Amino acid sequence: MTQYRVLVIGPRRGLIDALRERGIAFSVWQEKPLFTVAASQLNVVAPLWHSPERIREQIRASFADQRFTHVIAGTEAAVVAASVSRRQLGARVSSTLTGTRCRDKLLMKEHLAGFGIPMTRFLADRPDLDPATVFATLGTPVVRKFRKSSGGKGLQLLYSVDQFVPGRHGSSILERYIDAPEASIESFIDRGRIRFTNITAYHRKGHCNFVPAAFDSTLERTLLALNERCIGALGISWGMTHLEVYLTSRGPLFGEIALRPPGGYIMNALQHAWDFNPWQAFLAMELGESFTFPERAVAYAAVEVLHPGAGTVRTVHGKGQVLDEQGVQEFRIKVKPGDVIDERTGLGQDAGYVVHASATPEARNALHERIAQALRIELVPQAPDASPSRKA
Repeated sequence: MTQYRVLVIGPRRGLIDALRERGIAFSVWQEKPLFTVAASQLNVVAPLWHSPERIREQIRASFADQRFTHVIAGTEAAVVAASVSRRQLGARVSSTLTGTRCRDKLLMKEHLAGFGIPMTRFLADRPDLDPATVFATLGTPVVRKFRKSSGGKGLQLLYSVDQFVPGRHGSSILERYIDAPEASIESFIDRGRIRFTNITAYHRKGHCNFVPAAFDSTLERTLLALNERCIGALGISWGMTHLEVYLTSRGPLFGEIALRPPGGYIMNALQHAWDFNPWQAFLAMELGESFTFPERAVAYAAVEVLHPGAGTVRTVHGKGQVLDEQGVQEFRIKVKPGDVIDERTGLGQDAGYVVHASATPEARNALHERIAQALRIELVPQAPDASPSRKA
C-alpha cells in the first residue's frame, strides 16, 4: 500500500473528510484556523501568497526539512501556492505556468485566445488606458473584475466614462458585458485525460444550479468540445476543473476556468445526481489513482443557495414545507431571527442552502418552483448604525 503524506493548501471540508475516511496523513496550510489536524502533522496558518518567492519563503519557514508525496489545492487562492510548493517539498510536480494561467484571468484569456477559443472582448486594466477608448472597444457597461479572485468578488459594472478611474484596479481585467444564460463544466482529469464531465446549468446565477443540465445533445457536444480544447490548451495534467461559459445566441463563449473543485454546493449536487463521492474522486485524481466513475446520472439535482439581501432576519418561512418534500436531500438554514445578513459581495456568501433531486428535469423544475415559493427569509431593513448579533 502506498504511504501518502499530503499537504493541503486552502482546505475544503469535503477534501478533509475524504482524507480522514481513507486514513491518509495530512498537514494543512490555511489562511484562517478552520481545520485541525493530528498532533503529528503540521497546521500552518498564514496568507496564501501570490508571489512565488513569498511562497518559497513560507515553505522554508513553516515546512523546513519536510517532505510530502502530494500537495493539493482546495481553493482558488491556493492554486499557485500549491504548484510552487510541490517542487520545494518533493511532491508530485505540476506546471507552475499552468497554475498561474488558471489563477490569473488575464493570462488565462491571453493564452486561450491564441488557441482560437471563443470569448468576449477584454483588456488589461492599465493606468494609461483612455476611458473613452475602453467604452468604444468594450461597449456599455464595462465589466471590471479582479484578475485573481473567484465568486464574483470585487466585480464592478461601469456605465460611464466618469465611473472609470484609470489604473485604480491595476490588478484587474476589463471585459465586454455579456447578457446571456451561463453554465459550467466540471471535469475530473487523470494523466492529461478527461475521465468524467458534468454540465451544470446556472438556472439563476448565484442562487440556483441544475446538476446535470438538461440541454439538447447538440449544445452538450459543443460545450464538451470547448471544455476539451481549453483543458488541452492549458496543459492540465490532473485534478479537477470548473469551466464557466456564456450561452449566447451565436454559440458558447468561454468565461473562465478554475483548477480546483467548484463552490456553490455543486459538489453536493454531483453526489446526489451521479451517485458517487466527488471529493473521493478529486482526491484520487490528485494522488494519481484509478477511480470508477458513473456512466450516467441517476437523478436531476438542484442547489438552491439562499441569500435574501442585507438586513436583520425577522423570521424564516417555509422550513416545514421544504422538509416535507421527498426530493430534498440536504437542507440547512444558517441564520436565525435577530441575525444580521451583510450585503452579498461574493457568491461564497449565503444564509443557507437546499439540495434536492428528482427523477426527471420536469420534476426538478416543479420542485424548484415549490421551494422558491415556500422558503423565504424575511428581513427587517438594516439601519445604518445596526450592531450585528451574528453575520452571515
